[in-house]
Formats: sequence, C-alpha cells, structure tokens
Amino acid sequence: MLSCNLYFAICYYMLASICHNYSHAVIMKETIEHQGVIESVEGRHVRVNILQVAACSGCKARSLCTSSESKEKIIDVFEDDAAMTYRVGEQVKVCGALSMGKQAVRLAFGVPVVLIVVWMLVAMVWLKWGELTSVGVLALILGAYFYILYINRERMARDFAFWIEKQSKTN
Repeated sequence: MLSCNLYFAICYYMLASICHNYSHAVIMKETIEHQGVIESVEGRHVRVNILQVAACSGCKARSLCTSSESKEKIIDVFEDDAAMTYRVGEQVKVCGALSMGKQAVRLAFGVPVVLIVVWMLVAMVWLKWGELTSVGVLALILGAYFYILYINRERMARDFAFWIEKQSKTN
C-alpha cells in the first residue's frame, strides 16, 4: 500500500498548499490530518478508510486540480499495541508530517522533471542526437528511475509513515 500512502501524501500536500478554502484536509503546525474510520486491526497493522473529498469549491485553482471527486482510500498505519488501542469502526484522525508530503512531491514530480530537462539538454545540445532517439533514451531513464523507487518501496514505507490520533469525545 505504499503507492496509496505516497499518493495520499502528494494529494494532500498539494491540496493544502494550493487551496486556501478547504474543510477536510487540515494543516496544523507541521502535520497533515484527515478524518477516517478504522476498517481492520491486525496486530500492529491498522487499515483506515478515509473519504478523499475535493473541498475546493472556493479555490481558484480547482479547474486545474485532478482531485475533483470523492474517492475512498485505504491507508495502512503501523503502530505498537494497535490491537489493544483501536477498534474496527472507530473514528480517528490519520496524520502525516508536512515534510513527508514535500518529500513525496519531490520524488514523484521534482526529480523526474529535472531528469527530463537535463537529459534533453545533454542529448540534443551536447550529443546532437535527434528528438526520437533522445526521447527513447529518456523513456528508459525514467523507467529506470521509477523502477528504483519501486524496488526501494519497503525502505520508503518507513519514511512515509502515517500515525493515528483518536477523536476526542467532543467532536
């Protein structure tokens, strides 16, 4: 479920940084928070179901945003003593560090854009290759980059970890 966690981090970082009027993704201090319901608890593995709602009705960038509909997402959270602390159906807040979202955006968008620009300049200006050859090799480079991310997904899962906070009774 790393891809879902990574996607969640990217979407909510972008939503929070672009839109000023939002009601479901909240940035308080240096965390991203989202309401969810616990779907299952197995040992220290908790699966939380969140409803990703596009709450950008007042956002000026909503026409450019791709999260214009509601989607259910399952977020995997690993916590010690989770089986004794959480119950299925319980309302919780799924939290992640804002820096985690920034790192996810850098890995998913920043590095590939830099690779594209640098490679195309090297291939077409310095090596004097044609467009078709340059783009073909670029596809191999990007494929290798995303494959490296894929094979390191377990290590990145530790870096892109979410945590759960119980809802207070007053909410």
